[in-house]
Order: sequence, then C-alpha cells, then structure tokens
Amino acid sequence: MWLKRGIGEDKRWFYPITAFTTGVIITVNALWTMFYPYIQTHFGLDTTASIVLAATFMGIGSMILGPPIAGIILDKYGPKINFILSAAFLACGHILIAQMLKLTDWSTAMYYWYIGSLFIGIGTGFFSGSHTATVGKWFPDKTGTAMGLAVAGAGTGTIIYSPLVAAYIRANGFNSNIFLFFAVLSAAVMLFIMVPFWRSPDHNWLPKSMKEKMPAAGAAPIGKDYTFEEATKDKRFWIMGGCFLCAAFSLMFFTQNVTLIIIEGLSSNLLAEEILTKVIPLFLTIQAASGLIGRFSWGVISDKLGGPWKTLWIVYFVPAVLMGMFYLGYKSVILIYIIGFLFFFFSGGEPVIHYAIVPYVFGRRHLGKIMSTVNAFSVGIGVASGPFIGAYIKDITGGYVLALVLAIVIRLSGTGLAIYGMKVDEKKRLKELVD
Repeated sequence: MWLKRGIGEDKRWFYPITAFTTGVIITVNALWTMFYPYIQTHFGLDTTASIVLAATFMGIGSMILGPPIAGIILDKYGPKINFILSAAFLACGHILIAQMLKLTDWSTAMYYWYIGSLFIGIGTGFFSGSHTATVGKWFPDKTGTAMGLAVAGAGTGTIIYSPLVAAYIRANGFNSNIFLFFAVLSAAVMLFIMVPFWRSPDHNWLPKSMKEKMPAAGAAPIGKDYTFEEATKDKRFWIMGGCFLCAAFSLMFFTQNVTLIIIEGLSSNLLAEEILTKVIPLFLTIQAASGLIGRFSWGVISDKLGGPWKTLWIVYFVPAVLMGMFYLGYKSVILIYIIGFLFFFFSGGEPVIHYAIVPYVFGRRHLGKIMSTVNAFSVGIGVASGPFIGAYIKDITGGYVLALVLAIVIRLSGTGLAIYGMKVDEKKRLKELVD
C-alpha cells in the first residue's frame, strides 16, 4: 500500500534531515511581524492589535486545529495524508493573503488576512503534528538530537527570506507576489519531498543499537507505551500542559510583537525607514540563526544531561531574564542584536524539549495522538492568545512595558512547573523501578 512506502530503517536519518529542510522552506510565520508595519501603512491603520490578531488565527490553526487531527491520522495511516493536506492549506492561505493586498478597505481585507493566516496555520500544524511524531517514532534512542535537527528548520528560513523580502519590498513595494511565491514553494516541497518518501516504522520497531543492549531476545522494549487514556490520567501530562502554555504564551507574545517593540525603542534615535529596511531585517536574520543554533544545540544538550526534564527549566528561566534585559536596552541597536541573539538561542531549545519530552515520558506507539493533544490545549492556547493580548495591552497603555512584565511573570511560573514536573517524574520512575 502506498501509505507504507518510503525510506526504511537503514536510512532513518533521512527523516530529521528532510524535516529540517522542509521546515526551512515552508515555516515563514516568523516573517509576519516584519509585515505588520507595511500593512498598517497600506490600509492607513493607527492601531496594531487588529493586525497582530492574525498571529492568533495562525496559532489556532498551527497548534489547536491542525496537530490533533494530524495525530489521529498519523497513528493510523502514517504521515502521507497529512502532508497532502498541509500542501493544500498552505497554498490556499498564501493565495488568500495575496488577494488581500489587492484591496484598499481594511474592513473587508481583514477577513482575507485572518482566514489566510488560519489556513497557513492549519497547514503548518499538519506538518508539525506529523514530522515531529514520526521522527520520535524512528528515534527512541537519540530523541533529543534527532528532534533538535528536525525542528531546527522551523523559522530558519528567515535567515534567507528576511533580507530577500526586504530587498524585494525596497525595489517593488509590498505586494502580493511575496505570498504567491510562498504558496507555490510550500506546496511543491510537501508534494515532492515529504509525501513520496515519508512513512512510519512498525509499532514495535527498535534500532539495532537498542536491540543489542536488551537483556534477552524478545524482551519488551525499554519504557512503557502509554495509551492516550493512561497518559491523560498521569499527573505529568497536565504538568507538561501547564509548562507548555506558560512558555508558548510568553514566547509568542515576544516574537510576534518584537518588530513593534523595536520600533518603540528606536523611534527616538532612528528614522522609521532605517528601522524597517535595515535594523529589523538584520534582527530577524539574527533571530533565525540563533534559533537554529539553539534548537540543534539543546537537543544534544538534553541527551547529554540525561533527559528533557533536566533541560526544560533552563530554556524557560534564562529567556525570562533576557526578555527583561531586552526591554531595558531596546534603545540601543547593538544591545537589541546581542540580547536578541541570546534570547532566541535559549528559547530555541523550547520546541525541541517540548517534542522530545512526550515520547520520553509516554512512549512511541500512541505518540501522534498524545503529543498533538497536549500541544493543542497548551501550546495552542499560548500561541493563540499571547500575540494579541500583548498588542492589545500596548494599544491601551501606549507601550509594551506592562505586557512584557506579564509575559515574564507567566514564563517564570512555567519555570516553577518544570522544576516540579522533574521531581514528579523522578519519583514516578523510581516507583516503577521498585515495582
């Protein structure tokens, strides 16, 4: 059957490598913050919340709607169907936004902006909900390293796209061709790379290295494969959800508002044109590069430290401190670059550890459904609410300081939950060992 055709166990590193490549090409939501000022100008808007609301719709699609459906399909049929759906939604979403820029009335255009962003989010959700769980199934032995490589592609495309898009806008203006390009590119990579070659391993498959370490032939795999029902009755499932929610809210608030935060900080020293055409494109490139380094590095670090629980609190706590430092230094271009690099390096470990910790705790057999569900109600809510709430507070108060304080407090709460979860997990594993 065509659903089971694809690369086999002897070339399993193909999966994280192509996940990385595809993530580079299709995950362009980090550029949305770059487009906000241009959309304000195009439609003559004074406020920001109605524009940033697109990030909420994208978050609903990418984390709440897409992954749970993808998880159910993945566990039963493998990843191919999800990648076809991803291609369709990504293409339709970008085409809708391209049509938006042909309009002049925001009261009509905003529906294209919101629905297009929602479709792009759903397409991204079908991709992320499939490739992460599939890589997790192929790599029970090197989960952190493989997952770090697989998710490192998300946002890395900004290194390439940010300067190219900025140069294009300078030469041709902000127009629909940008989004038509993304529509064609995203559909092509999904249909010609992911669909033909990806498949899931058998449920009980183990790599040779793990089989050789097993005490006897035919012994049970290391660790327990929880059913979805068993996972939801486990305290660690809900602790993870709380951690993910706090982290996602603060991270998405910051990343989806960072362009406007930079403009707020530098507007007294630099002209708006210089900020938009020079500072912001370079910052987004630095953001993508540091995120790439962070995502891969923290996957390896997690394996070296002995598991994702020991790493999770670090990638929560340090960015909380750096977020405050960023605001204190956001009137300096150099400090914006330096602190921004450090922030995205540490926070780059966040998605890696999130995806690695689920199979670490609950096993691989029902990974698609468990992983997509815990992400949907936690990361999904944080991703959907963080950007808009931050922008709304800014519109009411006239600045970002109170929104940043809220984001930092929430992130520190997630840090405390992560430390608590680590202790709960240690007790659970000790009890299972004794029993």
